[in-house]
Amino acid sequence: MAPKITLDTTLADLYRQHGLSPKGPFIVTTHCVFGHLDLHPNYPRELTYPEDVEPVPFDDSNEDEKTRLRNIILGLKPLRRAFGVGDMDVLFFGPHVKPHQVERDLQQLPEEQRHRVKIIDLDKDDVFEKIKEVCKGRKLVFWRPQGWMNELPDGCLVDPQMAFDINAKDYLITAGIRTPPSEVISLDDLGPESVFATRELPFAVKLLRAGCGFGTYLVTSEAKREEMLAGLTECKKRGTKKVVLSEYVSPKLDLSVHFFIGAPGDRNDHENPLILGVSVQTLTESGKWVGGHIDYSAQEELQNMVRDTVIDTTRRVPKEFVGWGGVDILVDDKGEQWVVDLNARFTGSMPICFMSGHFCKERGLPLAQFAAFEYAGGRERIYVLLEEMIESGQVVVTAAATIGVESNMADIVWGGKDADELARVESYIKEKLAAKGPII
Repeated sequence: MAPKITLDTTLADLYRQHGLSPKGPFIVTTHCVFGHLDLHPNYPRELTYPEDVEPVPFDDSNEDEKTRLRNIILGLKPLRRAFGVGDMDVLFFGPHVKPHQVERDLQQLPEEQRHRVKIIDLDKDDVFEKIKEVCKGRKLVFWRPQGWMNELPDGCLVDPQMAFDINAKDYLITAGIRTPPSEVISLDDLGPESVFATRELPFAVKLLRAGCGFGTYLVTSEAKREEMLAGLTECKKRGTKKVVLSEYVSPKLDLSVHFFIGAPGDRNDHENPLILGVSVQTLTESGKWVGGHIDYSAQEELQNMVRDTVIDTTRRVPKEFVGWGGVDILVDDKGEQWVVDLNARFTGSMPICFMSGHFCKERGLPLAQFAAFEYAGGRERIYVLLEEMIESGQVVVTAAATIGVESNMADIVWGGKDADELARVESYIKEKLAAKGPII
């Protein structure tokens, strides 16, 4: 049996410690929003609070790809994001999530740090009525706002419309936050004389509502310009009307800062948010977020470095927003800090912020990294393939789900003494998961 993972704290603990408990009890949903794809016949696309691009772009003509994507969005991602929520109710959707699957994840944690699972079967009728029943007597904490949340009898901790507004890039650049010089530009003209075709390189273009780096174009070459123009043309066809155009910042550091805002008057309110982690983001060449790593031994130095920027940002967030949030900060060659994204919601990096005790203090591993991996066979096979490192505690599987025929995906966190060891463990994981073997 793998060692128990005792987290430093949980989201539920933070709510209790910072004055939010009187607003509860709470129930949590960690589901993504898709405005151009029905995730299930009984859970159709989001029309009230749609985003400009899905959190995972897809080929609309490829039915196999869409099925795989639905399994990831309804299966893996909610499980991964719930790791660290603590003793609150969490909403999942069957048949993509099954009780025994959740139990495996929960058994890793002490009982007092486990969330309580509420599963609603999407294959049955009256899904939204059942959601209302499950949420009755509780305030909802959500990943992304959705229209059905406006119908809940006891409402949400954060107003869905406000959350929709403040997570948009036009709010980011107009609220007085320290962002690179930016402007909102209409997509009416994408022709050869438009600003998109003629602006001097480099520059950045971002859709107003998108996450994980999707909808971001770092235009550093003419080839990248062509990619951006083709992408914006497709977005325009889907209804996108405006984007943000920004000066390009060449980052010396690309940091993701995770913080908590307590109730008004709490010691960690908007004037002094509690910074819980500063991680270094892992991005593709085109700016897509694929994970990140954290150095627990450098947290004091990093948190002190970004504190003024974080406080300046949270002071400009509406006082009605409370709870977990994050900002992405680029540090340039001159040491200047630029906020390039505001995540006024809880984030995918939340669990890694709670694991310094597990990795650093208990095992002498000051660095930790996380990413998603695919593997063949049965879902449970990963626990056999990585058994030795799971048992040692150097590898933690926070979630695993079947996403296709004999195809699975797992979210994994692993620790290392230095960057080289992180890379070696990552290679080991990839090698093990690529191995051929019987279905388990």
